[in-house]
Parts: sequence; C-alpha cells; structure tokens
Amino acid sequence: MSIDVIFLGLDGVLFDTEALHLAACNAAFANAGLSIRWALPALRAAATTHGYARAIGTVNTRELFPRDKGRAAELFADKHRQFHQAIAANPPAALPAALTLIDDAIAAGCKICILTDLPAPATSALLANSFGADVNSVFTVVTGGAAFDGPSGTGPYAKALHAMGVAPADAIAIDTAVPSLRAAEEAGLWTVSVAPYGADVVRPRQFITFEALNELRSSPYTPDQQQDQDHHNLAA
Repeated sequence: MSIDVIFLGLDGVLFDTEALHLAACNAAFANAGLSIRWALPALRAAATTHGYARAIGTVNTRELFPRDKGRAAELFADKHRQFHQAIAANPPAALPAALTLIDDAIAAGCKICILTDLPAPATSALLANSFGADVNSVFTVVTGGAAFDGPSGTGPYAKALHAMGVAPADAIAIDTAVPSLRAAEEAGLWTVSVAPYGADVVRPRQFITFEALNELRSSPYTPDQQQDQDHHNLAA
C-alpha cells in the first residue's frame, strides 16, 4: 500500500506550542477572575481528551458561571486571543524533524496536508512565519478551525480526501490530539500519535520519519489491529 497523503496536526507535530497554550490558558483564567492555574501536567491531561487548542474546555464552566453562559464563551475566546498574541509576538519555528519528514514525503510524491482545530488566524500565522509564500506549494490542503466531533464520514478528513481523490487507506494522520486521531480513524485513515507523556517540559528532538511510516504500512498488521493498539505507534 502506498502513502499518498500525510495529514499533520500543528500542536506538538509541526510546532512546539505547549508553553504557549499553557500561558494562554492561565492568562484567560486570570482575566476571568478565576483562581485556577494550570501546570504542564494539567494542560496535558486536558489535552488528552480535548486537544491543546480546546483544552480549556475541560473546565466546568457551568459550575463556575452558572448564570452566565456568555462568560464561558468569553473564556474560550480570550484563550484563543492570548494564544494568537503570543505567536504574533514570538512565533515558534517549525520543528526540524517534522520538516525533514515533509521534505522526504514530498520527494516521494506524497501530498502534505494540515488539519487542525487551532483557529484559522492562528494557523495562518504559524505557517506564514515558517513557510512564507511557500505555504501553498508545500501543503495541498490547509484547514484551521476544523471540527473533529461531527458524524463519521462527514468531517474534515473525509472532505479533504474526497477533494483530492485519495482513498482513506492511502492516507496517514499524525497528531497529538485525541479528537483529531479519533476522527481520522473513523474516516478510515491510519493514525500515528506523537502525544507527549508525563511532566517533562523538554520535548524529544526525534520524530517519526517517512521511512518509519513506510515500514508501518508494509507491516503485517491490518488497520483494525493498528487502531486497537490505541496509538502506540509513537515517535522513535
């Protein structure tokens, strides 16, 4: 089986954004007058179910704001504002190992796509800083603000594959966010989780390679068996 398309997330895949998300969440908590402050383990715990972009959604806003649903929405909006301001002030560079994967994949004729639940303005800012005018030549599809909780077969992966005329079995999704990986699995893609574990602040420099992806594809495991391992195909 070939690898025709690789879908990449942004948080923890193409960029190391953990510290920025952590600071943005805590700033939003402070601006809302809440006493909540997260350390890295709390952010990662929230991200395991909601992803980094929407990790703040694990906070019980119904309990905190029982009479004002608008404040819950503003907490989300402020977190996104804080994150966007942070990347505008000090944009992170794309991770070298991920860039190597992109270069090797494109050289082999594989398409690279970005699907992320980061808001579109933040997605554009991150990519423009590292790729400039080459964004459209490097990435076949770029989608920010993607919703991964829709019915199976109707989400962003299915739509992107349909637009490119690529079968799900010929595509791989690499991400840290469980919602994204679950949606990719439901759409029939192979998935690779590169989610961090524990309280270590320093991310490993190594990353899954295009050669390793090809080895995964040529392994005797079926897609169903691979999914049953619950994303145990981690960065080397």
